[in-house]
Amino acid sequence: MTSVRELSEDFQDCVRFHGHVCPGLAIGYLAAKAALQEFKTGPAEDEELVSIVENDSCAVDAIQVLLGCTFGKGNLLFRDWGKQVYTFMDRRTGKGIRVALKGELPGSKERHVLKTKIDAGTASPEELHQWEAFRASVVNDLISADPGSFFTIEKISDTLPPMAQIMNTEKCELCGEEVVQSKMVEYHGKKACKGCAKR
Repeated sequence: MTSVRELSEDFQDCVRFHGHVCPGLAIGYLAAKAALQEFKTGPAEDEELVSIVENDSCAVDAIQVLLGCTFGKGNLLFRDWGKQVYTFMDRRTGKGIRVALKGELPGSKERHVLKTKIDAGTASPEELHQWEAFRASVVNDLISADPGSFFTIEKISDTLPPMAQIMNTEKCELCGEEVVQSKMVEYHGKKACKGCAKR
């Protein structure tokens, strides 16, 4: 595989944040590149860019690095739908795009067979080498591609989500910890955090 030092600087930034090189990270890298090309911008300093992600895979780490969208700033929204689909919006222009992975990545079936053997502990050294070569090939194909090669990209005009708000907190009547008021539930006549209500 191409060494990390030989990869583009912005992908190296993603790798440093994520911890390793993998196809999932490369998917997010390419999806974020689609947004950067569309909006002609860099990472968000505040909430000017919004990312809505439909999975919690490795891909989301690249989106955080390249677009500056994070849970902490409130401009990274998660929909637990299990799809390699990403919606990006620019609050300054009102523009938006929906980026959806087109089918399986090249060699997915072959990689799945090898992964099954690796997980079972029956893979030969040659198969382990083949697994790494497949992964490297997919990563390199993704990070050097035009986003339209792997994604369906459509312009959208969805309503922008509201800006993040600072919410009041209140003590859970069971554990005494501070909880955002809108997240509290009633539990046996007391205002409680969801953690206490599940016990």
